[in-house]
Amino acid sequence: MTSLTDIIYSILQSWPNRIVVSLLLFSCVAFVVWFFVPALRTMRRLNSVIDELKKIQSAAGNGNIVDLDSIETEAMSTGNLQHLWKEYAETLHSQKRIDAMGHEQIDCWRATVMAETFFTERVLIDTPLKTEFFRHLPGILTGIGIIGTFIGLIQGLLHFEVSNDPDAVRASLSQLLHAVGHAFFISASAIGIAMLFTAIEKSLVTGRYRQVEILNQLIDGFFNAGAGEEYLARLVKAS
Repeated sequence: MTSLTDIIYSILQSWPNRIVVSLLLFSCVAFVVWFFVPALRTMRRLNSVIDELKKIQSAAGNGNIVDLDSIETEAMSTGNLQHLWKEYAETLHSQKRIDAMGHEQIDCWRATVMAETFFTERVLIDTPLKTEFFRHLPGILTGIGIIGTFIGLIQGLLHFEVSNDPDAVRASLSQLLHAVGHAFFISASAIGIAMLFTAIEKSLVTGRYRQVEILNQLIDGFFNAGAGEEYLARLVKAS
């Protein structure tokens, strides 16, 4: 009985098959290095940010978040999150009150835009993980497998000889069947890898989208929406 190692060794005897197998191996390495590892890194980073925001939320209780610097230093201090938070903080409107000493103090911050305007899935997930490319990688792998199938069929047909000698015909037929078998093995491997990559890519990207949604919900929960009353009060005071 032929083992898997013997089949792989037999496949690699042909240089066109070696090229196809090399492309499949390169695709696997590229998927792991440029998508899978960064996706896990992004997952850990977003989990850390979400945990820190939950701690800040728990410490504030039902009160308003007044110290914006604590959010930046404790939660939004890594990667592009710091830049996004600074842009979002510019849209926050401070609502002030007069203390017992007659000094103005910030009573709370009001949000004028939703957090999802800045903390978008495209900025946090799609661009860093190159999801637009890796979304189409399974199709590329399937195409490589189909090319490998045709290469194996062409090789087998080119070496097939029609002869009056039964032994020569059997030898040619055996060589043809081996070439076809190798071609189908490569194609099946490519399709199997494509299906595996699709499942991994969809699960990781969907999980990261969910984390971004939780992140936006936490940020929106820190601040009351709208600042119209404060603006009207300022207009009345100025007039």
